[in-house]
Amino acid sequence: MRKALILIILFFLLSAPGFAGTASLTFDSGPYNNPPAPRLRYPIYNTVAIKDGQPLEFRWWNDWTDTTGYLLRIYKGYNMYADGLILKEKLPGSASSFKVNADLFEDGETYTWSLVRIAFAGYKSDKSFNSFKVTKGN
Repeated sequence: MRKALILIILFFLLSAPGFAGTASLTFDSGPYNNPPAPRLRYPIYNTVAIKDGQPLEFRWWNDWTDTTGYLLRIYKGYNMYADGLILKEKLPGSASSFKVNADLFEDGETYTWSLVRIAFAGYKSDKSFNSFKVTKGN
């Protein structure tokens, strides 16, 4: 209510005769337009062991109710450039994990994963990311 009253007063002040200049208002700022970056759960360590060809499960906290989706990307190496991108998935807002086949990863190589939260109207968060080295064994 208070915000609406302020906007009405501002409108009348700006449209009053004798007011020089132009004015514009924007209504696209607020908590829904600035979703928080996702909080990663796993892998968040320097080394990840993959045993017996088991898939590697990427996990994060799904703790913001206005999430409509996630963008998960996995890169080979430390740099998050297009030429290093090896997996890109758009996931539903209800997701809190995603399993990736172990065959995607090579023993001794370093990978970086990033996750972006998508909110209503397509607003995106900053990316969260982490790098890790894969060790494979039995």
